[in-house]
Amino acid sequence: MTVIQKKRKREYMNASVDAGEDYGQKYHCDSCQKDITTTVRVRCAQCADFDLCVECFSKGVELGEHRNDHPYRVMEILDFPIFEESWTVEEELALIEGCEIFGIGNWEDIAAHIGTKTTKEVGRHYIETYVDSPYWPIPDVSREFDKATYRRGRRAPPVVDHKKAAKPKPISSVPANHEIQGYMPGRKEFEHEHENEAEQSVKDLIFEDTDTQEERDLKLAVLDIYNTIIDKREQRKSFIFERDLLDFRKIQANEKRRPREEKDLLTRTRVFSKMQTARDFDMLVEGLLSEMKLRQRIVQLQEYRRMGITTYKDAQEYEKERAQRASMSVRPLSGLYGNPRSRQRFDDVATPSISPSRGATPAPKHVSSFVATPSNLGPSASSSTPSTVPRRNNQPAAIDLSAHESFELLTPEEQTLCSTLRVVPKAYLQIKEAILREYHARGGNLRKRQARELAKIDVNKTSRIYDFFVEMGWISPPVTSRT
Repeated sequence: MTVIQKKRKREYMNASVDAGEDYGQKYHCDSCQKDITTTVRVRCAQCADFDLCVECFSKGVELGEHRNDHPYRVMEILDFPIFEESWTVEEELALIEGCEIFGIGNWEDIAAHIGTKTTKEVGRHYIETYVDSPYWPIPDVSREFDKATYRRGRRAPPVVDHKKAAKPKPISSVPANHEIQGYMPGRKEFEHEHENEAEQSVKDLIFEDTDTQEERDLKLAVLDIYNTIIDKREQRKSFIFERDLLDFRKIQANEKRRPREEKDLLTRTRVFSKMQTARDFDMLVEGLLSEMKLRQRIVQLQEYRRMGITTYKDAQEYEKERAQRASMSVRPLSGLYGNPRSRQRFDDVATPSISPSRGATPAPKHVSSFVATPSNLGPSASSSTPSTVPRRNNQPAAIDLSAHESFELLTPEEQTLCSTLRVVPKAYLQIKEAILREYHARGGNLRKRQARELAKIDVNKTSRIYDFFVEMGWISPPVTSRT
């Protein structure tokens, strides 16, 4: 078998020709420029890279330095397999040449260079034939194929149009050229990896013959630590890739479609995703969502039973009437307080002002029954007569900080204080350290105003923390001298 040096290699390396521009065409007649890739061709044995089709050779074409009396070789069509039935010798040579031009692993450009194979077929064939060969690095050549059988039954392979399937690739795989900041898909790496400075401990590590046993053991321990960090990096990458977390647009769209109850459930169960595969975690979430929907449906049916509802038609009417009642109960309140003039009018009627000089102004008759008095509020309101509508408490509700860092370092009283003030434990510990250090530096004389200057947070929160320290006995309030 003659190894053919293709012209395409020189064109790629010198002229930087795109692999997808003329895929599948590797030989042409130097006289009539006809494609002779899949036909018998005649090659001049004296001129470099000079091929002719059978018609031009029979006419005795002379071109340039080529003469018709030069020695020649008839190049046979290499359309029979040697390693795999679906791969011909021509395609095998094109595969090796493509790897040499574009680099191993760039299967998309190599497939375009071959012209008759897809990207997946090229990658699979190279791994199975050349990498996983039992005689590596030599392919398995023990298989035998009948050339005549394959030539009689073989048809021309279909040409794969790689222009349609080709995707625009970035100039280089750097974070600035991709949608997700910090991720480089060409290398499947992140700009900042887990323990990003781990290589600093092994970059200057050298094993020498003069090392003692203790020094060698120390270096091996450093390598073991580094290998553990590398394993953790791979685990985190696998977690991201298996769950397709890089497709953030799809994740955001799915999150927007979820009801609030499902979002809360998914947030609480995400902690278990690290201990399960992606499929097992999805099954767990689906099961919990089904259980939640069943419980909600059971509660709804129990409510229908208490109301004496026995048919779905009655249930629909009940839900419709309940929605109407809810809207009617909210509408007067919103109309009364939404308009400033209406609110002022209500305050003037419900709380008539009493002037010492002019006396009391009686309320109009049509609103006398609406005025808040001890007689119409009942016996429970005889002790105190409300003059205005009670205001809503604006103090924010306590939050759960059990999942935050350093929460376990706090006492139960401190945990309650942080939850009430909505201060994360780590920030609270820093404030605590600063206040106690300043308290001892001042000899036990620290005022509340001075404590507020130490913590760059809300002054009310700092005052509450200062009062808490005083109650716990950690600090004492300054004693003011009386004259």
